[in-house]
Amino acid sequence: MSDQVSKAERWFAELRRRKVFRVVVVYLVVAWLLVQVADAVFEPMGLPAWTLKLVITLVALGFPLACALAWAFDVTAKGIERTPDADPATSSSAPAAAAPESVAILPFVDMSPERDQEYFCDGIAEEIINSLCCIRDLRIASRTSSFQFKGRAADVREIGRMLGVGAVLEGSVRKAGERVRITAQLVGTADGYHLWSESYDRDLSDVFAIQTEIAQKMVEALRVSLSRQERELIQRRGTSNPEAYDLYLRGQAYLRDGTDSAMGPAIDFFREAIRRDDRFAQAHAGVANAQATRGLWRVGMSQADFDEALAASRRALELEPRMPEAYIARAQILSLQGRTQEALQSFEEALRLNPASFDAHYLYARHCFQEGDFERAVLHFEAAQKLRPDDYQSPCMLVGALIKLGRTEQYIDVARHAMQVMERRLLIDPQDGRALQLGTVVAARLGLRDKARDFAARAIKSRPDAFATYYNVACAYSVLGDVDDALSMLDRAVRHGRGNLEWIGNDPDFDPLRSDPRFDSLLDRIRTARVAAETTRT
Repeated sequence: MSDQVSKAERWFAELRRRKVFRVVVVYLVVAWLLVQVADAVFEPMGLPAWTLKLVITLVALGFPLACALAWAFDVTAKGIERTPDADPATSSSAPAAAAPESVAILPFVDMSPERDQEYFCDGIAEEIINSLCCIRDLRIASRTSSFQFKGRAADVREIGRMLGVGAVLEGSVRKAGERVRITAQLVGTADGYHLWSESYDRDLSDVFAIQTEIAQKMVEALRVSLSRQERELIQRRGTSNPEAYDLYLRGQAYLRDGTDSAMGPAIDFFREAIRRDDRFAQAHAGVANAQATRGLWRVGMSQADFDEALAASRRALELEPRMPEAYIARAQILSLQGRTQEALQSFEEALRLNPASFDAHYLYARHCFQEGDFERAVLHFEAAQKLRPDDYQSPCMLVGALIKLGRTEQYIDVARHAMQVMERRLLIDPQDGRALQLGTVVAARLGLRDKARDFAARAIKSRPDAFATYYNVACAYSVLGDVDDALSMLDRAVRHGRGNLEWIGNDPDFDPLRSDPRFDSLLDRIRTARVAAETTRT
């Protein structure tokens, strides 16, 4: 019965969105006036009686036509346009939007005198998101979803409807010298009423404590119960050194970028933060994570980089033994070194500490795919997708694992869903290089040749120096059967011996190329570079 009610609510919501009710009211009023006028003037004009019946009949026949046109088209400032289909992300039922145990953390507004603290404001919001993501009974909108409202004036009720959350945290930061003023307020999206608000005017050395207090107050206001483990994760120590914290946030900004070229600056900032405070566990974990991200495709990794990453993760865990992100970084590095069993143990420990970690599930799934364990890869890609429904990477990667298992019908459904998520993301940020890269492959898998080539051109324009750009474009061209173009793109990707042989060996997108000797030649180049690097290390 509840499912029927939910369907009816969604149906009426869609009728309202398409303005069908408004057209019905206007049509009935105009039709009534038309019949009244016809009844009053047709007889004095000497028209036969059947003409009035004709008008009534035409009015009745026109009613369903008017409703159909109202459903399909909309009158805009640009003229008459087809009404777009409902966006699943914005058509959530009312109960989902009103759920109090769901929240979006918006980017904090920079109120500093020079307006030059954007990275600092974004970093604080990001750190609050990260601290709350460990709570299983609290759904946090992803950074991608929340940060689309950056610099935009939007009513919290509208944000709640679009993101399907029951509350929104918004705030501002004013940083001047060694002082910082942070204001935060939690607002219910159902009625716009404040659930909690607070202002903090303190030294910069207290900023980590402020973040912890904000997270705790939010949990209390939302009446979410915490386990002892969740409370410990929220209350983790940071640093009381303002310079170290500032450098850490700068490094995090580069780390979030995710591109090859961004990892070097990220590592440098984290190293500088450690020089200011060697006991700053998060900065050590930052080094490990940035090195692991760069190592994902073995882009410019040396033995010294691997050693630094493992040492950084080890140091982070000495300082904070219950740090999931340090275990995740360690697991990735061990995976890249072929230490599969140790990598599995580190991934499992990360999930034990934080079962709600998107990164742990997503990166664990990538490791399993690389190792050929596709069943387990599917389980963790699906878990990641449930934790972050607006993420496009996990469904895209899930497609490949399902193909390897021969689940054709399921992979097509997942690919269609992934395309919808990516297109929503590209509406927010048309230059999102990662979405364009993966969208190229998914479009090819769905047989959308023109869209695949359009995404490919846009991806290359957006990130012309990224390994992943040419790798994914090569995947798409291979799926489309454009062998020469695929090999040309793959050649550009693997120049200088870059590439993960294990991943390429399991990637179903390259199956059409495996019988081509040119493909083997490209793989030989990677093998040769790897052997040379290992020889140099020893």
